[in-house]
Formats: sequence, structure tokens, C-alpha cells
Amino acid sequence: MTHPDEQTLARPLQRVAATDEREALGRARLELGFNVAALALIAFLFALQLLNLRYMPFIGLTLGAWALVIGTLAVALVLRFRLPDLLPTWLFAGALGVWALAVVLDVAGTRSADVWTPLTAAAAVGPALLLCAPVRPPRDIVAAAAVLGAVLAVVFGIRAIPAPQMLGPSFAIIAIAVAPPLIGVQIVRSLRTLVQLELDLVQVQSTVSAPGYAAGMMASEELARLDLAAERLLDGVATGRTPLPLDQATADAAAAIATELRLHLIQGRTETWLYHAVTESAVLGPSVTLSDPEGLAAGLDRDQRDGLLTAVWLLISDPVRSGTGQARSLMLDIERREGGPTALTPSSSTMAIVITTTGVPRNGVDPAAWQAIRKVGRYAESYSGSTLRIEVTTVSDTSVEPT
Repeated sequence: MTHPDEQTLARPLQRVAATDEREALGRARLELGFNVAALALIAFLFALQLLNLRYMPFIGLTLGAWALVIGTLAVALVLRFRLPDLLPTWLFAGALGVWALAVVLDVAGTRSADVWTPLTAAAAVGPALLLCAPVRPPRDIVAAAAVLGAVLAVVFGIRAIPAPQMLGPSFAIIAIAVAPPLIGVQIVRSLRTLVQLELDLVQVQSTVSAPGYAAGMMASEELARLDLAAERLLDGVATGRTPLPLDQATADAAAAIATELRLHLIQGRTETWLYHAVTESAVLGPSVTLSDPEGLAAGLDRDQRDGLLTAVWLLISDPVRSGTGQARSLMLDIERREGGPTALTPSSSTMAIVITTTGVPRNGVDPAAWQAIRKVGRYAESYSGSTLRIEVTTVSDTSVEPT
């Protein structure tokens, strides 16, 4: 049974750095696409403004609103590469203030009792918000888009009272203003999730070729730190920089290093590759419970490991949920079965791998999961409500011993 502790719950520094780097590359590509889309929508709205120019009762106010929108966009495009990855809050707040003033000017500049005129400059604030989607938290973009949509809906609703036939064009303008930033937020979220899943899967798959019993990634980092600390201490003693006998503080530090090294060596002889694959994964760790008291997973060959991990990953990481809305969880039990070594297989042992998942609909299992399970051994599945039980019978190499 796995027991979460500080090490198993902490994310490795390498994975965090890799995630940040991949997300930065993804955001850079998204920004280019968002810039093109936003400028195209703003150009369309500006063309619409020019077509309705002769109907504008207060053309100066409307042109002032457009000057504010275009001015902020020009400044943003010039300064973007000089700013950090995350747009500073004060700068974003300043842009929102300028855009709010543009909305007010556009509303004032298009008011008329006789002719319905579109709020083009106010609607252009929506595509402008799209430019901020990769560099601001999603809640900021969603809140600003919601406020903009509410303001436009109220203004258009009041102006459509004498001319209900204009509700259709009003809805189109509101959609152009609100949809781009909301879609942009969803795209950024999806990209972030995809990057995290890919990096986590790469880390999990790296355990397939690891020894049956070995230190995990986080333990390896800790061992490297302890090794460096021990090397510095011994070098100090060898060169005379650390006087003998050791003072109390140095002796306590040496004792702590030795104790931690012994603990890691003990863990390396009891924790299998599967334990590290589960506990060090940000996706599998919170949802998978592993029970392998005899360490039988260490005897699986490379193909069996790959099939087992792939099946577990597909069962957990699939975003599909059951009709009850229950989140997915998985129990992985590995136990020895009767029918021990034979004359042909003296170092093998039959074992059962039982995978029990909850929250998986009957038709919600990826077909690739069944193909992966076939690589592990013969299997039989059964459903009970929202619980899927898969029992795999396979053979483990009992000659694998902790190193």
C-alpha cells in the first residue's frame, strides 16, 4: 500500500522546469495565432465602422474610442517582447481602464433615437482581451469578457426596444466581442493540461526500463544532494579545512547525512519500479492505490511493464466521466497465485494483477487499454455498477532480488 509523504507528493524540480519551458514555447505559438485572429476581428469591426460612418451622430466620440483601442494594441505589440511571460497586474489593470473608457465613448458616440448603430469600438475590446489570454490568469479574462458582454447586452437591449428586428445583428456583435477571449482561455487551459499530461507520461514511462528495485527520480535527486554534502565534508577533513575531532555541529550534520543515506538504501531495496511510477506521477499518484507487498512487480519484463502502465494511464487520464459524475479512481493489487515454479520455469511465479476502477462507464474504456493489458497476460473483466474489475494472470520472474 502506498503511503504519501513529503517526497511522494512533491513534484520533481526537473518536471516543473520542463513544464514551464514547454508551456512557454506553447504560449509563444499561441500568441502568434491569437494576434492574427484578434487583428483580423478588429479589422472587420473597423471596416464595419467605416461602412456606418455617415450614420454616427457623434463621430468624434466614436473615433476617440477607436483611437484608444488601436493605441493600446499598438503599445501592446511593441512592448510584448520586453515584458515578462506573465503580464503585470498593474499594466493589465491600466489596459482595462483604457478599454472601459473606450466602451463609454463608443456608447455615447452611437446613441441615437432614429438610427441603430453598432458598437464597433466597444466590441473590439473583446478581441483585444484575446491578446491577453496567454499572459493572464483565466479568471481575469473571463471576468472582463463577462462584464463586457453584460454591458453590450444591456445597451443593445435598450436600443432594440423601438426596433426589435435589430436584435439579430446585436447578438452577432456581442458574440464577436465575447467569444474570442473565452475560446482563447479554453485553448490555453487545454494546452497547459496537454503539456502536463505529456511530461508526466514521459516520466512514468521512464520507469519501464529501470531496475526492478531502484531509487525513484525524487530519491535520486535527494541521493545526489546527500552525496555532494558528504563529499564536501570528507574533502574538508582530507584537506585540513575541517579540524579533527569534529565539533558538535559538524558531527551532527555528518550523522544526519549517514542516517538519510541508510534510509534511502533501505527504500531502494523495498520499493519497486511500479511504486515509483505511481507515487511520483502527478496524474497517477492522487488516483491510484497500489498494493504489492511481495514486490512481484519487479519481476515483470519490459513489455509487461509497458502494457501495465499504459493500461493504468489510459484508465485514469481519460477525461470521460461516468453518468453519475463520479471521479475516476483505481486500485492495483498484485498477489501471488498457486501454481509455483515448474521444471521448465524454476524461477517463475504465477501472479494475479487485479485492476479495480470506479467512475468508468462500460463504453468509456479506450480500446488501446485492452491491447495494452494483453501484453501483460490473460485477463478477464467484469462490471458492477460504475466499477470495472480486470483480473490479469501472468508470470513474474522471482529471481529478481532487491539490489
